[in-house]
Amino acid sequence: MRSVSEKIKQRLMLNEQYVSTQQIRMIQIRVNRFIRHEPSALMLTSVDEHTENSLISAKLAMAMAQQGKRVLLVDADLSSPTLHDFFQKKNKLGWANAVLERRGVQNMIRETQVPNLCLLTTGSTQKFPQGMWIPEKIKGVVEECKKAFDLILFTSPTFLFSANAQLLVEYCEGVILVARTNKSKKEKLVNTVEAIERSGREVFGTILQTG
Repeated sequence: MRSVSEKIKQRLMLNEQYVSTQQIRMIQIRVNRFIRHEPSALMLTSVDEHTENSLISAKLAMAMAQQGKRVLLVDADLSSPTLHDFFQKKNKLGWANAVLERRGVQNMIRETQVPNLCLLTTGSTQKFPQGMWIPEKIKGVVEECKKAFDLILFTSPTFLFSANAQLLVEYCEGVILVARTNKSKKEKLVNTVEAIERSGREVFGTILQTG
């Protein structure tokens, strides 16, 4: 019977059609240069819907972890959480609980089958109105995570359509965009980049999804 880690790797290989490993490596080079001196938080978001944000963030997080970086992958897509299924973890406590409840985040972080890679799921989101996110709490949770990891990588929904993503970006050092080849409109890409830059954050690059 195949191990869980083998199943994860197999899924990534089967989805090579969506995002090439070469694109992941190019983004990885930029991220490595940025986090060389101090822990950083980055957000992976999309230009429009129907993108494989979770898959792409998992591939990037695994690539960084394989280089020896201590990586925390955070599922901040409260409306459509998927990373807990991808890594076969329970989703009882996670990001939403850490931000909205008075409890430490360290006990909610789970190790994965990939060395150096940990996961913070969305947690139970049903009882928490998404508009209740408190900026001070977000900052506190991010700072706590930076004490234990070199890179915190947030997976978030479509940037222009998500108030939570636009709030979370304030506590990240940079953004990685996902766009669909021949499907994402140039105007929407430009508007997304401009919105991110208005927040004072840098767009590290754009990953093109072909599927």
